[in-house]
Amino acid sequence: MAESMRKGMEERAGYANVMFKRLIEEIQEFESVLKPDEEIGAYLASFAGGLCLHIESIKYRDPYYIVLSGATDQGQKARLVQHVTQTSILFVPVKVTLEENREARRFGFNISGSED
Repeated sequence: MAESMRKGMEERAGYANVMFKRLIEEIQEFESVLKPDEEIGAYLASFAGGLCLHIESIKYRDPYYIVLSGATDQGQKARLVQHVTQTSILFVPVKVTLEENREARRFGFNISGSED
């Protein structure tokens, strides 16, 4: 009973692990309609003009942080640590270029869960 109470409190409190699980569900749904040469990217709505991030990993830090890591369109490594209440992500298909010489990633990144 204590475990179910804890889970219920986490759901209501918006803990990062709950947001992480919901993001994974949304990502799976989005990726299900991508073309073979596309993988998931994201525009991070919290930045003026938007920043496109080629997502390579997603993690969470309870109680309140989601961590997205990847590279910008210019190839610069980037990491966003976002409070769950400020998380707004626009998923977009990103083509894998011939120069990258690889297949598109499904589950276009590492899903490693908690950083703790």
